Amino acid sequence: MTVTCWTTHGRNVCLRHRLWIGNGIANADEQVDISRLPDTLRAQRHHRNLVARHGRRWVRNAYPDARKMYFAWLQQSADPFDLLDTARRILTDGTGKLPSPDLTLTMVFHPQVVTLAGLLAGREWERRAVATGHVTRLVEQITVRNILLGYVPKDRKDPLIQWVEQHSSTHKFVAFHRSPRIYDAFFPRETIPPPRQPDEADAETRWSPFHPYYRC
Repeated sequence: MTVTCWTTHGRNVCLRHRLWIGNGIANADEQVDISRLPDTLRAQRHHRNLVARHGRRWVRNAYPDARKMYFAWLQQSADPFDLLDTARRILTDGTGKLPSPDLTLTMVFHPQVVTLAGLLAGREWERRAVATGHVTRLVEQITVRNILLGYVPKDRKDPLIQWVEQHSSTHKFVAFHRSPRIYDAFFPRETIPPPRQPDEADAETRWSPFHPYYRC
C-alpha cells in the first residue's frame, strides 16, 4: 500500500540523516545523501529562520518564484568547471544511483534559492523601491548575498524584473481593496493558522508600501 506524505515547502532536508527529501523526490529510495554539501544542509536551517522572521505565507509564496527565477538564470549561463558532473559523482541515492541532472541542480543551488527567497519575502526592498522609484538595491543584493555574482539584468525580460513588475501590480491591487480576506486569494496560506483573539493581529497579513490602484 502506497502512503503519501504531505509536507510543507520548507522541509527539503533531513538534518538528522543528512538526506535530500524535498523537490524531485517521490519515494524513500530516491532520497540523496548530501553530507558532502554542507551549504545545502545549512540552507535548511536558514529556511526555517526565514519563516520565523518573515512569516510562513510570505516565504512560501516567494520560494517557488525564487526557484523558477534562479533556474532561468542558470539556463542563460555556462558551466565552465563542469560543476554538475562533479557534483553528480559525489551524490548517490538510497539505491546507489546518481541523481538526475535536474535534481543535482536543485540540491547544489538550494542555498542560493533559499537566500533569494528570503530577499524576495522581505519588505526592505519594497520600501526602498517606493522611496527611490527603482529596484537598484534589490539588484545589488543579488551579488552582495552571493546569490549570483556579478548579476546585472540585461533588459525588462529578465526574470527578476518581470517578477518585480508582477509583484508590485498584485500588491497595488490588494492594497486598493484593503480587506485581509483578499490575501487568501492572492497569497494562499500553507498551513491552518492557530486561533486568534478578536483584537490580536494576524502576523501573516501585512500591507505592502506600494500605493494602491485607484478607480478613475
